[in-house]
Amino acid sequence: MDATTLSITIQSLLTLIVLSFVVFGLWPAQRTDLFRQQMFGLRDELFDYAADGKIAFDDPAYMLLRQLMNGFIRYAHNLTPYRTFLAFLRWKCVSGLPANTWTESWNQAVSKLPDAESRAALQKFHSRASALVLSHLALSPGLLIVLVPLVTLIAILYYQWNSLRAIYNAFSDKVPMSFLEEEAAKS
Repeated sequence: MDATTLSITIQSLLTLIVLSFVVFGLWPAQRTDLFRQQMFGLRDELFDYAADGKIAFDDPAYMLLRQLMNGFIRYAHNLTPYRTFLAFLRWKCVSGLPANTWTESWNQAVSKLPDAESRAALQKFHSRASALVLSHLALSPGLLIVLVPLVTLIAILYYQWNSLRAIYNAFSDKVPMSFLEEEAAKS
């Protein structure tokens, strides 16, 4: 092995080590911190909404939504696609687990709000919290490392398939099919 090959090999290994550290060490921590900061901001907006007198601090809908946001902030480090998938499987497959108690309580509390403006505002806060959770899951490094190459491969294969189909269509127009059909029928 000559010096150039050895140098390229060492540089490649060091680059892979640094890339692995960034993707599996720094990126997840940064994503979790960003998610928490965004959820803190949303929770602060919810607090300001209640502080303006538009909803009572002891209203069950407000308390449930605040409890949900606090839970997402507290356990953001556990909010990964893998753990979410396993929790979903456990929820679907294991009997005896409570079904949708939070969702039922939330829907009842929102429906009991006195005015439609408060209902719409709290549902919007809930939708924004859900969007933050989904974006946190979708932009997690593990999911992107698996999905990006898979989607790229599918796109390449799809493009190649369309190219092959276009070549076949262009070629089939030039081949006298009636002649081939006639010859096949004679044999």
